[in-house]
Amino acid sequence: MADLERRSAPLGLSERQMVILLAATQLLAFSDRFLITLVAQPLKLDLALSDAQLGILQGSAFALLNAAAMPWAGGVADAGHRRILLMASVLAWSAATLACGLTTSFAVLLAARAFLGLGQAAVAPAALSLMAHRLPRRRLGRSVALLTAGASLGRSLALLAGGAVLAGLTAAHDLNLPGYGPLHPWQALFLLACLPNIALLIGLRRVVEPPAAPQGEGRPALAWVVRHRAAYGPHFGAAAAAVLIGQTLTAWAPTFYVRVHGLTPAEAGLRLGLVVLIAAPVGHLAGGRWLDHARAFAPRRAASYGLALGLAAAPACTAAMVFTTDRAMSLAAFAGLVAVLGFTSPSALAGLQLLTPRALRGRVSAAFVAGVTLVAFGAGPALVGVINDRVVGPAQVGTAMLAVFGVASLIGIALALAARPLAGRRRAWP
Repeated sequence: MADLERRSAPLGLSERQMVILLAATQLLAFSDRFLITLVAQPLKLDLALSDAQLGILQGSAFALLNAAAMPWAGGVADAGHRRILLMASVLAWSAATLACGLTTSFAVLLAARAFLGLGQAAVAPAALSLMAHRLPRRRLGRSVALLTAGASLGRSLALLAGGAVLAGLTAAHDLNLPGYGPLHPWQALFLLACLPNIALLIGLRRVVEPPAAPQGEGRPALAWVVRHRAAYGPHFGAAAAAVLIGQTLTAWAPTFYVRVHGLTPAEAGLRLGLVVLIAAPVGHLAGGRWLDHARAFAPRRAASYGLALGLAAAPACTAAMVFTTDRAMSLAAFAGLVAVLGFTSPSALAGLQLLTPRALRGRVSAAFVAGVTLVAFGAGPALVGVINDRVVGPAQVGTAMLAVFGVASLIGIALALAARPLAGRRRAWP
């Protein structure tokens, strides 16, 4: 029957094509989201910003509206409007990226980052809802791993391709935008970053909506989560700890290598982007395969164990990255940290899908990702910036990262191991 439906919709995508397109959407979303980390140092100098302001721009400014809008986006996704949501999201975040490139003040950049967060709020719930409806459970872990790998590759694209383009723009002279005037290299980089989104819009037009699952109002979803809070609460906390470390690392690692190892922003982007390009997919795909296999011997604890394993390795990798004076050794430790954090991502997202009935996955995923984004992305980068300004000083940004990552890892491990398995899920949901 499914094959007949696909043949009757010639413009539709196969399951594999859909997963690749959704991973590409995630990739470009995260690339535009994290492009600011590459240009943090020239941005700080040109706009006279403090490290605390940089942290707010990289985290809190994006996270607040993103988290607020995501539950609504999850409800719309469950109602069967995923393709429209994704296309509208691309248009909105592209406009916000353009605004980031045209800003000349902290206040305008703050507003642009907030609108970027609003524009990207629909990506995760719509993509996860499409996967949950189209894919069999036995392939969900690996498919979600591709989605989370797209996020990491997006960070790599922001650093690697962004670093190469920034180097070329820096070497060029007299950058001008007709009708606007002279541009700094970092401003031109934001403008150029919008071009790939045009191809993404063309691809998303081919997405065919699966039938909407039977659903109720938002209250049954909330009631389900509250009823099983002993499973959802610790899973949320452990996932938030892992995401906090990952988002904060992405926000501050380029600045760390600029300040501590003497790289230029373009050099830091190229080197870190290459490392992430290799290490992140290895971690994500290993985590997805491990999760699918671990469910055979620990079906109700596999996701918790995956989160705990990755978090346990994170502090040691961070310490090696921060304290070694050899740049190559530091980059190797950075690669290890990226890989172990990637290992946790499939457990965080696929584990949530396995906890949640199909009819509620869009809304529950949206609320989950919104909460994790608000806690992790909103708090982590800003907290490191405050520690830099108030405690250790800007040159000791690595020490600030280690302090934040160590505490987050301990809390996350404790929560992951404390999670109570959810039994009888299918019998409990009518």
